Amino acid sequence: MSSSGTLRQAWRALLLAAVLALLPAFAAAQTGTIRGTVSGPDGRAVSAAQVSITGTRFSTVANTLGQFTLGGVPQGVHRLRVSMPGFVAHNSDVTVRPGEETLVSVRLEENNVELDAMVVSASRRAERRSESPATITRVSAEQLAETPGNAFVGALKQATGLDFVQVGMTSVAVNARGFNSSFNNRMLMLEDGRIGVLPENGLPVGSFTPIPKIDLSGIEVVVGPGSALYGADASNGVLTLQSKDPRDYPGMSFEVTGANRSYYDLQGRVAGARGNWGYKLSGEWNSFNDWSNRIHSSGATGVWETSVGDTSGLDWNSNVLRGYGQLIRYAGDAQLSLTGGYSRTNGVGQTNVGRNQLVDWTYNVIQLRATNPHWYASAYRTESNAGDSYAANRYTTNRAATPGTISDDSVRRMSDWPSDGQLYAAEVQNNFRVLPLLNTQVTWGGQYRHDIVSSDRQWLTDRLTGEDLKIDQWGVYAQTETPLLPQLRLLLAARYDDHENYDPQFSPKAGLLFTPVQGHTFRLFYNRAFKSPSTLQTNFWIPNFVSVFGVFGNRDGITVRKASDNSVVRVYNPLVPERNTTWEAGYKGLINGRLFVDVAGYYSRYQNFLSPLVTIANPYATGGAATVAYNNADNQPFVSETSQPQVVLTYFNLGNATIYGTDASLGYILSPRVDFTGTVSLLKLDRITGINTNLATDREATALNSPTSKFTLGVHARDLGRWNGGATFRYVNGYRFNSGINKGHIPTFNTLDVNVGYRLPQFHSQLNLAVANLFNCRANDVSLPDEGASCGFGVKHTEMINMPAIGTMVFLGVRVDTR
Repeated sequence: MSSSGTLRQAWRALLLAAVLALLPAFAAAQTGTIRGTVSGPDGRAVSAAQVSITGTRFSTVANTLGQFTLGGVPQGVHRLRVSMPGFVAHNSDVTVRPGEETLVSVRLEENNVELDAMVVSASRRAERRSESPATITRVSAEQLAETPGNAFVGALKQATGLDFVQVGMTSVAVNARGFNSSFNNRMLMLEDGRIGVLPENGLPVGSFTPIPKIDLSGIEVVVGPGSALYGADASNGVLTLQSKDPRDYPGMSFEVTGANRSYYDLQGRVAGARGNWGYKLSGEWNSFNDWSNRIHSSGATGVWETSVGDTSGLDWNSNVLRGYGQLIRYAGDAQLSLTGGYSRTNGVGQTNVGRNQLVDWTYNVIQLRATNPHWYASAYRTESNAGDSYAANRYTTNRAATPGTISDDSVRRMSDWPSDGQLYAAEVQNNFRVLPLLNTQVTWGGQYRHDIVSSDRQWLTDRLTGEDLKIDQWGVYAQTETPLLPQLRLLLAARYDDHENYDPQFSPKAGLLFTPVQGHTFRLFYNRAFKSPSTLQTNFWIPNFVSVFGVFGNRDGITVRKASDNSVVRVYNPLVPERNTTWEAGYKGLINGRLFVDVAGYYSRYQNFLSPLVTIANPYATGGAATVAYNNADNQPFVSETSQPQVVLTYFNLGNATIYGTDASLGYILSPRVDFTGTVSLLKLDRITGINTNLATDREATALNSPTSKFTLGVHARDLGRWNGGATFRYVNGYRFNSGINKGHIPTFNTLDVNVGYRLPQFHSQLNLAVANLFNCRANDVSLPDEGASCGFGVKHTEMINMPAIGTMVFLGVRVDTR
């Protein structure tokens, strides 16, 4: 090749490189920026408003000051859309000029009904409910304010797909999509981003929460597998409590409520912001005589509790004290907060093997948290302490063994159930967009958790080692959302969890979301979740729990042998996590601005079920059926401290099960003042495999323990002069419940709740009257043999085996809010 040809090729390469180098600058020169603010009718900033350019991938969320920025927008005229639950969506044309910044100011008009609310729990970031990748329900602060008393959980009766089980005046149990139990921990609970779990038993914090209802800004319920973002214990769903920010909810509030059964409740909250500082303090005192019953269950399994002479020692007079405080430093749209909370509870709680008397059970938390639009960091400590609580069945056994020789208080101390569970945790989360990758939204994070658990050397393996249990676990997660087309999004998520007591777990999630028009989304997803063995399941160790019955965890594996010839009957491997793999398809849509529909169908396969507490060996059985259980760690039999043979109860993995079902809900605005809601859920257990059908106790582990059909209907009215109110009808189909000693049939029932409110604006207050279970119908209930099937006012019904039947509850309260 000639030198001139070589020179020409060099010039061409240089020219091509120069053109390529100038392309980004040229592209940037053809784009501009839209910057603006969003406010409400009163001129106050509206945070978390969704801002987007119609028909494109450009979207963002306004910060806490109502500010937003859209960069890299092509030149030309674009349709800007700003939407926020509670406000009418705003649409306007905006002209973008190359290399320039276009300033806009958007003022939204109020809309009294929230159909397409903004939610955060489904994707761990703000998004509209119609665009979220899961079935999710949000209960707003306004809805909670219309609920008198402290039982905020009553608002969950209409949560889509949720099993709502009332076991007392204020105590409830929740679950989703089947496989419930008396000691259920398949739903993860979060409080202001904290893991709300009792480390000593793996149960959700539930009614031990330190957050009073008056300080809640909202509750969100996600049903379906959630481990891809939340890790262990989110197998069936996630329940999130969110407290109020002092800057968004300043002023003083208090509420006083009275009800039947000697119920009274006092709540108060004060909050404010001065300069860059915010503060709040809330508290509650609640006391009542709970619904009560007595059970007696004697036979081959022994006497657990008895009604004879009230020897169970149960006291159904219940009370709770709770307090919550926060100090916040604001810096623009970032904040640093210090939070503390405390609760003390007295009452009755249920387990798989009886009931516990809760005596001064305390729960406390301290949390340091920093947030801005792209980063979240939190470090916290929670502690659960059983106080002087004791097991009612152990009280019965000890009282019978010492008739008249010692006092009842001494017997209670002999039957105590001491525990102290401390949870130390930290989390970091970040989100950003990758513009070159189709403006992909990325959310990623990591968590670390360290548990320290003590049973005071009595009922966990710390009685063997003389040291507290210490358990470490950590997890990392990431989620990407890519707009393949303006109408089609690809969502990918995965989480890796490592727990020192079992193999690492990988939880993937993948799906497509198709939004043909704004406010209508079809979704198809694959999701895998897991439920980890709790400390209780792996480290329980209490010989002579009652009489010759011993309860032992299964961390190392157990072998059951015949007492006669020492031949192996069955080997139980060490516990491993239970898995839930789900395919789900659904649709969400806001139709004509008046009808919101959310429907989803799912198919789930569970593997390696974690059983409830089950008897696996009985050395006292007759007819050659006697068996002895051996610990695989040392090949020694399980015996009492005096070497007495034990009837062994433990936990184990077994079998697989397949279920499928449908969850659906709708909301319809009849007028600006009246709207209707409804939910329906259908569920079927398709098949169970891997079960040794000769062992009836095995089938207990895969008992569905949930209704195969349920539905709710509601009507809500507001701004009828000074009046507002509503009614909720709930139907639950009867089902078989089988969990430990709690075995039986929960009959079909339906209930009607009503509430009425009257505003007194001159006093900044509202009177609230609520009647729960005003009119009930129930099928024949074996727990109420003298009453049978019945319909009418004041009729009681049962929602949990061996817990009290629930009757009508009338709450009258006054709430005062000053700002």
